[in-house]
Amino acid sequence: MQPWFTEKGKDDDVILSTRVRLARNLADFMFPSKMSDDDSSRIRSLIYDASSFNQNYSLIDLDSISAASIRLLKDKNILSSEKCQSLLLDGRSEKSFCLINESDHLKIVEFSPGFDCEGGARRCYEKDAHFQEKLQIAGSFEMGYLTSRLRDLGSGLKISVRIFIPAIVLSGRLKEINAFLEDKQTFLTPVYPSDAANADFSNFIFDLNSTNAFSGNELDQVAQIESAGTYLLKTERKISAEFADNNPTVVLNFFRQRYAKAMNSLLLSYDEAVDIISCVKWGLSCKLIKGISHADLNSMYFGTKDGYLDYMCNSISFSFEPDVKSDVNLQLKRLRTAVIQQTFEGITNEKSVS
Repeated sequence: MQPWFTEKGKDDDVILSTRVRLARNLADFMFPSKMSDDDSSRIRSLIYDASSFNQNYSLIDLDSISAASIRLLKDKNILSSEKCQSLLLDGRSEKSFCLINESDHLKIVEFSPGFDCEGGARRCYEKDAHFQEKLQIAGSFEMGYLTSRLRDLGSGLKISVRIFIPAIVLSGRLKEINAFLEDKQTFLTPVYPSDAANADFSNFIFDLNSTNAFSGNELDQVAQIESAGTYLLKTERKISAEFADNNPTVVLNFFRQRYAKAMNSLLLSYDEAVDIISCVKWGLSCKLIKGISHADLNSMYFGTKDGYLDYMCNSISFSFEPDVKSDVNLQLKRLRTAVIQQTFEGITNEKSVS
């Protein structure tokens, strides 16, 4: 099946994806950073046995797979830079997985394309209920679920919404927005921070996160970040529409510059690709171009990463120029450029860009 990030999602013009995570620990065991190797193996076995409710889970021991496979998992945002011992991965679309012995014994994770806090949380809690039928989870009446990090105490719930807000940033409204989010106990973190000027569209992608997991119950926490996400979504659309109406030449110039760079380049870095993809995405949101979908563009943030391209190079035979063939990094840049150019072939606007 196709990866989850190639699917169309709700409100995916502004909301790229939603990630919901539950942190759980087994009673009578130390946290992963302090436990023995024997306890680590025991926890792995207990969690794997308890996962039998999902026949699509595959157990992956990360010490036994290649560095290229690790990089691919990181590029899919399945693994972070933290140490993780094992992984339960639902191979149907890879939107559902569990991390074993990372910072906590068990982290249940659900990805969704677009804006889907409620759906992701529901799927996480369904799996959590199955695990708790067979596992004794650490918790207390006063503190809720016990976790290795203070901000996860309580529900153990964390929701991250990846959001694209160029109009808010370019209009100078970000400071005002951050003050509003602080009152909602949420905050924005740049995903691809760049030192370039404000016109670098890499700077307009953020993760919207909740501050902690102990304020209110689970329903309150889901509603809290849904409310913040909805406010950002509506504000971005409103400012984008006004900006496009009043400054169509400026928006079209942004797009044409990136489009020309994409279609006339031979070697593009990932940072350059993010800037190009994001600018084209804004052009589509402003209804100045057609011939591509937001789902197509959102999937390119993953499909143009080094891990994916390296996998393609190792799986398919490509014909590279002689000077590119001898350098792996150049091969990845060359292939990234070809992927972008092929995806952009159908793009048009009222003044024709082809």
